Amino acid sequence: MEMAMGIGGGVQQHQLQQKGDAVLLAGAAAIVVVAFSLLLYTRMKKQLRRKRALFPRSPPGAWPVVGHLPLFLKDRPHQLLAELCMKQGYGPIMGLRLGVHPAIVVSSAAAAKELLSTQDKVFANRVHYAFADHVFYGYNKALGFSSYNPRWVQMRKLYTLELFTAKRLQEMAHIRHEEMRKLLHRLQQASNGGVQAVDLRERLFEMAGDIAARQFYSKTLGESAPELPHLVEAMEDEAFPTLGDYLPWLRFLDVFPKRGMDKLHRSLDRVFTSIIDERRRHMATCPANQLPNDFLQVLLSKEESVVPEQNICDNDIKAILLDVLSGSIHTSSVTLEWALALLMSNPECMRKLREEVDSVSKHKDGRALLTNEDVEKAMPYLENVMKETLRVQPVAPLLLPRVSGEECHMGQYTLPKGTQAFVHVWAIARDPQIYEDPLSFRPERFDGTDLDVRGQHYELLPFGAGRRMCPGMRGGLAVLYLTLANLIKFFEWEMPPGQTLDMSEKAYRGFSKEIPLRVIPKLRHYPLPDPLTHI
Repeated sequence: MEMAMGIGGGVQQHQLQQKGDAVLLAGAAAIVVVAFSLLLYTRMKKQLRRKRALFPRSPPGAWPVVGHLPLFLKDRPHQLLAELCMKQGYGPIMGLRLGVHPAIVVSSAAAAKELLSTQDKVFANRVHYAFADHVFYGYNKALGFSSYNPRWVQMRKLYTLELFTAKRLQEMAHIRHEEMRKLLHRLQQASNGGVQAVDLRERLFEMAGDIAARQFYSKTLGESAPELPHLVEAMEDEAFPTLGDYLPWLRFLDVFPKRGMDKLHRSLDRVFTSIIDERRRHMATCPANQLPNDFLQVLLSKEESVVPEQNICDNDIKAILLDVLSGSIHTSSVTLEWALALLMSNPECMRKLREEVDSVSKHKDGRALLTNEDVEKAMPYLENVMKETLRVQPVAPLLLPRVSGEECHMGQYTLPKGTQAFVHVWAIARDPQIYEDPLSFRPERFDGTDLDVRGQHYELLPFGAGRRMCPGMRGGLAVLYLTLANLIKFFEWEMPPGQTLDMSEKAYRGFSKEIPLRVIPKLRHYPLPDPLTHI
């Protein structure tokens, strides 16, 4: 029995020893796991810090969750961003966080060249905004808001090789001339013969809209539908990012802005459907050689292309029409309004331009329009005035943002995939290292230089550069030069009695003047051209 008890006690002691060893092993394993976790956490933290260190510095004041979005909600955000980049030391590449998205603001010509040239393909995508889906027929429909893909490449070729060519621009010169003559007569009539003030922006919007519409479908903007001019204006209010664009889990809160977008889209779609259907009926009864030679006819001819990638449907055509209208009308009217306001506030510049206009006009019939050929051959000061206007008041101070398709490096920084990039052309155009006295309106600064706005000089980028450069730039410049030359030729411009010229700008509405330019056009010694006959 004692032997049995001894054996039992030995077994129990052995079991206790085994349990103790197990506890020790478990404790050791726990220590190893904790130590490994701490080591892993430390390494991850160091890597995170390193990644943050490689991303451009950001200004303080980022809010929880939304980050730096409040900066874009302030009055004239481009001016605030320029202050941060240029005067507070966060440029030329400043980091931001817009909700869940990393972002950069580029504010030097060298950095802009690296982004738009060296990294052009990486940053060839557009940010996917809700308004592209709800207004512009889908993210990958309208050229301006599409991602970079084979379809976009084909559409871009269509724009550059068939719609906005130099040959087509020349073929449509008569449209610009006819609408210019109409504008001159409307101004004379609306001013009651140079007595009453007219809203110049309204008249310029009407002219630019009619030129764009006639080039596209051979009718003026309101001819197919009286409400179309108002719908085009409404796009300036609806084509804005929503909260869900930056915080995807809050997209359910976008119900009200999306409702407005959808309502606008339905109204536009009804008008565009009517325009296309009317043309198809015309094609069914009219010989091919009598059909209009406009953009719509070119696009309808692509519907059954033998090259599948070039096939387009009605929604593609509508998206292109919306792209053209939204991209040209506002830009032209706002830029021309700024040009005349800047000239009126700088009388010496106005005097020099008028002298140039008169020196060219004396070799023509007094009633004849000044043409784009006149500008190219003999009006360098007018070209300088327009360059200076686009430098001082670009309609898109930050351009349309791009987004990176992969991780990339810019200078000393590493930018993750999905980084949104804003090119601050407004700040670049005010860089004192590039421009002497940059806040002054001085068209003479371009004398003797080859600096222009066509995307080759990163010091002046009102139309962008690279793959995403504005495809309608050539046509837009033709309208700007033609219009300004003839407004100066045929009219003197005065403010109404007792009123002063306000030069403040309005944020978000295409960065137009805060107060529309209301001026009195007084006919000069040149008789107005006949609405139908004089070039």
